Amino acid sequence: MSQGKKSFSAAIDTAKVAACFMVVLLHVAAINFYSFDDHGQWWASNFYDSLTRTCVPLFLMISGVLLLRKQESMPEFFKKRFVRIIPPLLFWSLFYMAWNSWQGERYGRWYEWITTLANGPVTFHLWYLYAIVGIYLFVPFLRKIWHATKQSERKLYLALWAVASCWPTIKVLFDIDVDALEVYGIGPFFGLVGYLFLGAYVHDVYVEHSAKRQYWLLSLGLFALFSVLTMLATYAYSAQAGEADPLFYDYLSPLVLVSSIYAFNVLYGLGARLGKSLDVGTGLPGLKKLSACTLGVYCIHIFILHRFDEATGIMEGDASSWWAIPVTAFVVFSVSMGAIMLLRRFRAFEYVT
Repeated sequence: MSQGKKSFSAAIDTAKVAACFMVVLLHVAAINFYSFDDHGQWWASNFYDSLTRTCVPLFLMISGVLLLRKQESMPEFFKKRFVRIIPPLLFWSLFYMAWNSWQGERYGRWYEWITTLANGPVTFHLWYLYAIVGIYLFVPFLRKIWHATKQSERKLYLALWAVASCWPTIKVLFDIDVDALEVYGIGPFFGLVGYLFLGAYVHDVYVEHSAKRQYWLLSLGLFALFSVLTMLATYAYSAQAGEADPLFYDYLSPLVLVSSIYAFNVLYGLGARLGKSLDVGTGLPGLKKLSACTLGVYCIHIFILHRFDEATGIMEGDASSWWAIPVTAFVVFSVSMGAIMLLRRFRAFEYVT
């Protein structure tokens, strides 16, 4: 493997593993988010939640880097990539439905299980798998647009996407009674899919500046700044409402959108440096193995989190959330990663994890 490919591989794998841990940390932090009357616990929740809000955008940006810059036919794309996302969606949906049934929830006859599956996620975090199905349907067309446009044209699209994406947050924040996206019929052209375009664009810009250490440090500083702004904006808006309000946590809110750019630069840059310093024969396979498990960890971690919380009660007890949240996230992430690595020893589970 060449030095350039080694750096790219390590950069992508580092970003995927970090984004996966951020998802776990976010979901642990969210447990006490609505306890606004207990400011000590709530501030810890707000801090960690604000710090990790870029996790889903990061996954989508990584997909943009890996998918949009490739050249392959549409049949090849659907055969090699699209069909891979269906088995995990079905397997993990059925897994949680089976668990819920064992816990007493009823879905009815077998055909009602199919209806339930078709109507959306059976547990909240599986929304991402459903969203990926819709997003991937448009990847072949996005790829053609990517290769047919100049950087200036890509900038224009991203500028329009950013404005349209931020509009719902701005509309609520300033109490504007105009749904511009619906009125002008542009809603379907925007949304989370724009993060794929953003990821491919930010990657190209980063590669141009990757030799400059100041660029990485600036990205780190700006990521910290926009995470803090998300935290403070969430507090200010919640205090005004008199209860916890996640308006600024939305994946398409202005602060999260900008923060995602710098989070990507930080993690990609960290991974690229790691790739340059590691020996291909020893360091990278371990990182790649962790990266290969991230989808499975995303799917199983809620199950592990609930079992851990039931067994310890740490998040509902008197323990300080400042240490309880990261400790719980570390344990849940580690157990989830171990479980997925064990499952992947059986070939059949490689298709669903």
